[in-house]
Amino acid sequence: MLKNKAYYPYYFILIFLLGILLGQSLMKKKTASNKNKINRVLDYIKTDYVDSINIQEKEEAVLENLLTKLDPHSVYINAEQFHAANDPLLGKFDGIGIQFRMVNDSVVVILPLNNGPSQKAGIRAGDRIICADTDTLVNHNYNSLDIQKHLKGERGSLVNLLIKRKDEKELLNFSIKRAAIPTYSIDAKYMLNDSVGYIKLSRFSATTIEEFSSSMKELKHLGMQKLILDLRGNSGGYLGAAIYISDQFLEKGKLIVYTEGRNRPKESFYSSGGSSFEKGDLILLIDQNSASASEIVAGAIQDNDRGLIIGKRSFGKGLVQEQMNFKDGSAVRLTVARYYTPSGRSIQRPYKNGTEDYYNDYYKRLHTEFLLAPDSSSISDSLKYKTHNGRTVYGGGGIWPDHYIVSDTSINFSFYNRLLNKSIIYQFAFDYVDKNRIDLEHFKSVEDFISNYKEDDNIYKQLSRLPEVKKMNPSTKELLESKKYILTLLKAEIARNLFEDGFYQVFLQNDNFIEEALILINKK
Repeated sequence: MLKNKAYYPYYFILIFLLGILLGQSLMKKKTASNKNKINRVLDYIKTDYVDSINIQEKEEAVLENLLTKLDPHSVYINAEQFHAANDPLLGKFDGIGIQFRMVNDSVVVILPLNNGPSQKAGIRAGDRIICADTDTLVNHNYNSLDIQKHLKGERGSLVNLLIKRKDEKELLNFSIKRAAIPTYSIDAKYMLNDSVGYIKLSRFSATTIEEFSSSMKELKHLGMQKLILDLRGNSGGYLGAAIYISDQFLEKGKLIVYTEGRNRPKESFYSSGGSSFEKGDLILLIDQNSASASEIVAGAIQDNDRGLIIGKRSFGKGLVQEQMNFKDGSAVRLTVARYYTPSGRSIQRPYKNGTEDYYNDYYKRLHTEFLLAPDSSSISDSLKYKTHNGRTVYGGGGIWPDHYIVSDTSINFSFYNRLLNKSIIYQFAFDYVDKNRIDLEHFKSVEDFISNYKEDDNIYKQLSRLPEVKKMNPSTKELLESKKYILTLLKAEIARNLFEDGFYQVFLQNDNFIEEALILINKK
């Protein structure tokens, strides 16, 4: 029995502190025992594995596999992939401002970008880059990413280039200060006729709002009263940009899209009014590679009966990702919700059978829906929805067009596709421009080139005589059937080598989507 009562408070304090320490000890044991298996195994490998290993690589492999098991679009991005995945959406990167490609182990400038550092320094199309600073770039098995590492760098830093220029005996030295280089989301904008404008939007990036606003003003100034917006091949991007684009066509208060997830409450996005093209006739072009933000815009336009959607059923990516960044420069994009169109359709295709089956379904659709318009009468009633005006639209993943474009199966494209797969047309066009640049540079604009370039038959004969083409042994029928398409692509590739915005204006001259869209929009 304690006799000195004066020490009682101290004994109580001591007991209290011992209780806290004991509690902390028990909590530690509980935490250790309940620690998730992944961390326990990784820790076990770090401390006890027989051989020395790169534990970071193993951790990344575990993350990649884990996220793949969740859904097709949750993903781990390592530090090396991070900028390649994010830069196209930022609308700019720091570099010297050139389009280039590898030709016979040499880095060849296709085009210096307008007002970019390289153009200002005097770099020309056709120049060969021999060295960047002290690093030799020729006679290496470099890919595009390898070259970019030598040319990209911190804004304001200098890179010294050693250049071989055709018809110059001596190598040329250029010191170029790196700067912010814009990456554009609009590939083409021009008038198809006196009243119909055309915009091809390739991604929804940080600069899309500014670019689209500028393009609309320009086309309106040229007399645009109707618009064809081309979202084919557009794999998506920023939600904010998709909402802005949709908003430009809708009156105030129209639902554009809503998102909802297990731990994300429903969030709805409405048009704000004051749109730039609320009344003009509108057609959207989509295909099997239009995804995510593209599908949000198409769904908003279709469900609000604002315009006509034509083309093919879109990809069906309707999962919302949030990005968690790590200190080492890597990141995780985790799916946290789904996108729904105004009528309540989930944009996302089913993926319950796993990622492999999910992409196999996509390739299967390429060989069915791509060639034939699907029979809507076979679609379950549970996948039928109503637009604002009561029209029937279809769910099940992706956006089903109002007017389906059926592929032309009467022509055998095998020879044309073989040329594409071997990059023969691309390479021929580059070599042709490289040899004839002085003669070709008298064309002052894309329009001038389209109207006055008359070498179609001549270059087709040159292409047909190439040894690698002769080895393919195409039949006379294949040559005749493919000629129109080969010539169009050849001319477009030549235009790409001459003008920054040259390719699409030439390539889309005989495009069946646009031809069909013009027929439909002129009926309104």
